[in-house]
Amino acid sequence: MLDDPGEDRLTLYSQPIVPLSGGQPSQELLLRMIGTNGEVIAPGSFLPVAEKYGMIAEIDRWVISQAARLAGSGQNVEANLSADSIGDLSLLTFIEHELRDAGADPANLVLEITETALMKDIEAGKAFITGLTDIGCRVALDDFGTGFASFTYLKTFELAYLKIDVDFVRKLPADTSNQHLVRAIAGLAKDFGYETIAEGVEDPETLAMLVDYGVDFAQGFHIGHPRPVSELP
Repeated sequence: MLDDPGEDRLTLYSQPIVPLSGGQPSQELLLRMIGTNGEVIAPGSFLPVAEKYGMIAEIDRWVISQAARLAGSGQNVEANLSADSIGDLSLLTFIEHELRDAGADPANLVLEITETALMKDIEAGKAFITGLTDIGCRVALDDFGTGFASFTYLKTFELAYLKIDVDFVRKLPADTSNQHLVRAIAGLAKDFGYETIAEGVEDPETLAMLVDYGVDFAQGFHIGHPRPVSELP
């Protein structure tokens, strides 16, 4: 599936992230692959292959280049980094170079890192996040709440956003445990000076609850479905 990178079959989709109480709208860039018959292939079907054959770092750099170009047009964009890239400090130089070439304000680029990736090497993660913030980029901790050391991260890393895991947001109106968790995360984030992004918002009732809890941003099918970046205005 990844035997010929020259085929240029990777593509990006964009899903909107909207502010709930002020702030600027943004978008998350979602990686896809175009199959030989033109079908759209989800990342879960090809990224494990890329990881197995040591190509994930190359893919991360491709995504960063595309994200920097969009940031250079004045858009706020978020892009995901793999666990393999977190320990690669040379990637910081690449990010800085791509942003400079695109004429982009580094603050327009948010890099998302999962808790799982940070758990592999917390010290390496800390150094990498510090490097990103030194460049001027912002960092979002993705899937927040799913790891065993979630709250330790709050005082360890220089973060801008906590992305509340989709499992806590879906079925929020019917699940009192998730209601308590989301409310607590939103309050704790504010105490630490971070903003929150709720993923997986799929109905107006959930959106209204997030506003009531003080969550800062929302993302999900109720907000907007992913669209090819090439179709954006």
